[in-house]
Amino acid sequence: MTLIQKIKKSKYHLIYSVLPLVLLAAIIKITSHFMGWEVIPKELTTFFPSILTGIIFILGFLLAGVVTDYKESEKIPNEIAASLFALLQEADYIKNVQNCPSVSGFMIRLKSFIPTLKGDFFLKQSDKLSKLLDEMSADIIQLGKEGATPNYIARMKVEITNLKKTANRISVIKTTDFIPSVFVCIQAITIIFLTVYCLLAVDPWWGGLILVCIFTFVIFTILNLIKDMEDPFEYDGTGYSKSDEISLEVLDNLQKEFEEKQI
Repeated sequence: MTLIQKIKKSKYHLIYSVLPLVLLAAIIKITSHFMGWEVIPKELTTFFPSILTGIIFILGFLLAGVVTDYKESEKIPNEIAASLFALLQEADYIKNVQNCPSVSGFMIRLKSFIPTLKGDFFLKQSDKLSKLLDEMSADIIQLGKEGATPNYIARMKVEITNLKKTANRISVIKTTDFIPSVFVCIQAITIIFLTVYCLLAVDPWWGGLILVCIFTFVIFTILNLIKDMEDPFEYDGTGYSKSDEISLEVLDNLQKEFEEKQI
């Protein structure tokens, strides 16, 4: 694993990503001081707290909206696991009690659902998962033709529909940004604010240097956090353990059950 991958997987990756920006802001402030570019008089310092308060308010609004979506996304792996387990139970009954020939193929496809979800849907973003669900639906139709109990067939159709609906929800979450225009505006406001502060005459000058570094660190850390949380399914394929992504442990445990049953 490369150093970049280790940093991305670390729980401190947001802090690491902001440090270059903090260093850049410090360099600009130092350069402005020694080059005599601090043309904004220090009497205007009193206006900056209110501007900073407005920026933090907007950041809090964005973060609150993203956190709500993130909390909803945390339920998705459990919903998928519940639907897959229900399908396994129904298929197992049909296999052991009614002995329909098509159930073996259905259970093989059911076993491949989680690897397809993680490998093709999350990483490659292909339509293989959708095709797999279509094949499973066709298997259920065939089971009905072979005399499987209608109640079981109906419940299996419902679970397939739930899986399709959940996959669509994930696609929407991955492709939709939370109020992107506001995010762009707050980035522009932040850059203007920090640039003006770098041109502000502060006495002593190193006090302004410390403040501009703190402002840069706090604001851009929150911005990066919001950007990172917008896609809670942004897996990179290196173990699915990135610190800010939704845990798939429940699906991994279910896959182990599938393996133990030797489907």
